[in-house]
Amino acid sequence: MRIRASVFFILGFLSVSAQKAVMEINYETKITQDSIHKSQINIYSSNLLSNTLESSYSSKEAKVFYNRNSKEIIQTSYGGIPKYPKSVSSVYKTKDILMVSMPVGRYFFTYEEPKLKWDILNDRKEIQGFSSQLAKTTTDTGETFYAWFTDEIAIPDGPFRFKGLSGLVLEVYNKNRTIEIYATDIKKSEELIEPLNYGSNVKTKSKEQFLEARKNYQENPSIYNGNMKIFDEYGNEKTKKMTDRIRSHTTFLD
Repeated sequence: MRIRASVFFILGFLSVSAQKAVMEINYETKITQDSIHKSQINIYSSNLLSNTLESSYSSKEAKVFYNRNSKEIIQTSYGGIPKYPKSVSSVYKTKDILMVSMPVGRYFFTYEEPKLKWDILNDRKEIQGFSSQLAKTTTDTGETFYAWFTDEIAIPDGPFRFKGLSGLVLEVYNKNRTIEIYATDIKKSEELIEPLNYGSNVKTKSKEQFLEARKNYQENPSIYNGNMKIFDEYGNEKTKKMTDRIRSHTTFLD
């Protein structure tokens, strides 16, 4: 009930500047690599700052690490140097545009994420005191996801790319439940909403370019051992060494 009371207080502030959040939602993501034996489970914590028009989604550690001018670094850094985050991807939404930044080796590819089309189902249940309804979507890469959302929090947002419903998404899972995301905390916030500053990222013209780069990296990581030249959409060189190896068992949210 504490979460529910806080949310009604938050909704009274929806007219604030679009550059500040009105809500902060913490999510826990559980990714199971082996769906049969339920082994190799990875758990990630992420943070959504949102108002009706804008939002940013990333781990708090990633925000501290990459946005080093943030005041948070003073409070949460480790010996003056922020700890390298467990999860480095991020999502920034402004109005109807959803920009996703994902790593490929040591590069970060930023692309516009296609909007999801939702089918509203009849299933209902209560989640953390909120009346919630089930929705279903199939992503552009053919993966089926289900999302529980509540109209009692009238913000069309949620974790990662799972946005665009009439209310806040509280839970998400894929068809075989190898990916599960749960809201763990909801509270008022006036924190600034801003994208992560990776410093050197590749801005793609489409998501397909990112998927092709990631596929090439999976199939032949050795091609990134030396230096390679990559240019952004304006012709500026974005070259750096890539020495990381992608793990063959990685599970993707797209």
